[in-house]
Amino acid sequence: MDNEMSANGLSQCATLINASIGNVFKGLNDLGAQVSSIWERQRCKTRRPNQRDLKPLLAGVRQILDSESLKFHGAGVVFAPGELEDCEMHLQWWCRTQNEQVQPLQLNLDSRSDRFYDYLHMPWYTRPQQTRQPSIDGPFVDLYGTEQYIVAFSVPIFFDDRFIGVAAADISLHSLEPLLVRSLMRVSNEALLLNAEGRVLAANTASWLAGDLIRGVLNQDMDQGRVLSLIDTSSYWSVVERPVPRL
Repeated sequence: MDNEMSANGLSQCATLINASIGNVFKGLNDLGAQVSSIWERQRCKTRRPNQRDLKPLLAGVRQILDSESLKFHGAGVVFAPGELEDCEMHLQWWCRTQNEQVQPLQLNLDSRSDRFYDYLHMPWYTRPQQTRQPSIDGPFVDLYGTEQYIVAFSVPIFFDDRFIGVAAADISLHSLEPLLVRSLMRVSNEALLLNAEGRVLAANTASWLAGDLIRGVLNQDMDQGRVLSLIDTSSYWSVVERPVPRL
């Protein structure tokens, strides 16, 4: 009976985390659909979209940034080279300031500059492009000067089967962790949420901190522990129950 209860707790935990992740991706898919609509309208005008045509995206981004359950640092669309008429590379991106204002993020996209922000080789951009699947990347240090750890969610946008960019959002791990921990507390044993590297994103015990690498310990646990893969993305996240009572 204990084993059955424990399995149910782990399953419930995974379901709750999947729901939270799924809500983030739903908002991004809606934003991607807005982008496709703009591209469809501009095709009728026989010209490529330009930055002015992207102004309607702000409403969709605000819906993401105004989420009550998660505190998003930033959200927007990052475009493939050559998709816009008036610039080679472009991020239509907004972020929250420390006083909760929403403002556009300005980055250096001049490839000749030492401070060039080359997003074309970043996993949150390349993975959705290559796999056509949603992606979760991180945690990594943010772009906003707060030195917080960020988790990046992104989905690919295709138009006429051509990759035109990604819709993406950044969430601070500090904001995401409490929601994850509440779900993990449904498991009576130690439970952890891990990314593809085997690093801890959240845990239901103080024995583990976000960023800890647990891969070696997991190998010792596999005979008695349980692992559930989370929502289908190109980034492997899993919930792990260790055969150790939660303290």
